[in-house]
Amino acid sequence: MKFKNLDLLIILISLFIFQSCKNPDDLGLELQDNSGLGGNFTDTTSILSHIIKDDSLVTSNLSRYLMGDFSDPVFGRTTSSITAHALLSKEDVNFGTSLSLDSVVLVLGYVSDATVRFYGDTSSTFQTNIYRINEKISADSVYYSNKVISYDPAMIGSATYKAKPKDSLIIQNIRAGLPDTITKVAPQLRIKLNDAFGQELLSKSGSQELRSNVFFLDYLKGLHIVTTKVSGDGGIMAFDLTNSGRAAIMLYYKTATDTSNFAFNINSGSARIMHYAHDYTGTVISQQLADSTLGQNQLYIQPLAGLRAKIAFPHLKHLQDSGLVSVNKAEMFVKIEGGSDASLAVIPALILLGENADGSEFIISQANYDATNKHYKIELTRTIQDLMNGVLDVKAIYLEGRNKQILANRSIVGGAGNASYQMKLDIRYTKLY
Repeated sequence: MKFKNLDLLIILISLFIFQSCKNPDDLGLELQDNSGLGGNFTDTTSILSHIIKDDSLVTSNLSRYLMGDFSDPVFGRTTSSITAHALLSKEDVNFGTSLSLDSVVLVLGYVSDATVRFYGDTSSTFQTNIYRINEKISADSVYYSNKVISYDPAMIGSATYKAKPKDSLIIQNIRAGLPDTITKVAPQLRIKLNDAFGQELLSKSGSQELRSNVFFLDYLKGLHIVTTKVSGDGGIMAFDLTNSGRAAIMLYYKTATDTSNFAFNINSGSARIMHYAHDYTGTVISQQLADSTLGQNQLYIQPLAGLRAKIAFPHLKHLQDSGLVSVNKAEMFVKIEGGSDASLAVIPALILLGENADGSEFIISQANYDATNKHYKIELTRTIQDLMNGVLDVKAIYLEGRNKQILANRSIVGGAGNASYQMKLDIRYTKLY
């Protein structure tokens, strides 16, 4: 019995040695998989990558609107302006008699999510200027981020301030027929408009211009709101122009017997547009846009019609040179460049897109940022199998930020040639001989 057990042990050891002595030429392409999935493993599949400028984006009818001027030490300068309708809060408006202006204020309420209200240098000072637009815009039309709106250069209001997106405000609440009160309101930006503009609005009491929004928008076609940084690196602010009561032109006035107010609302019924602009002069980005080989070291992903990466797997098909392969699991790891997230938050989620022969794009996969491991892990099992089998035929693959119309965050990630923060594709597979 002892000899039988010894013979069995010798057989098992022999099998282990035989299995371990596989052709050394396969090493790197065919390593043992310790994940429990079985089969083989490779993380040496070639990846080619470089950045390109993104196309313009649709900016009409979004959930939040960005405004500001930010000089990023790596990405250069980004600006975003807002154009929007102000609408009557009721029809057939008559303010009464013996009218006198108290003030007129543009109110822009920050979005409810405090984590995205501001991106940039919190110590900066800004100047925001308000203008009337000269052309009609429509809430039913689609507008892109490169749309330039014509506006009257004569300002109807301006303010210099430091952004305080986390601070509630205490304001005087003027109420018709009731005592005025002191009220605490959610974080918002309040810009006093010119008295002459307020008097003009007040003078329209009972007129055709205030009968309905059809007539009012013929009179006041919309506002163009432009912000520039006065000191510091600046930043990008996010406002709620969708929900009623969050943004408006507030007209405060007195009658012979009372104080009152009227809201010209900016909300979901308004046409709302953003215009983005980027200046990469003198940055490493301008160098990489001119030399795509630099993308093998670092990649720069930027929303707001900024930058995205073009990705390719040129040697993927060679995994099947010696026979068909079944992919058990495939994941691409995109790592944040060390230290690049020290003062500015990275993009919360990346998305991988495929481009068809006709130029249309579709979502391949997406991944949230893993703050513990400082990477994005993108699941690609089905995609890699289909690419190898020729089932998926794409003109190009792009890596970009999710929600890129409404987020200012950017990410610096390592390319496939980055020794410390390498982008790589892990594939676990089984050979189907």
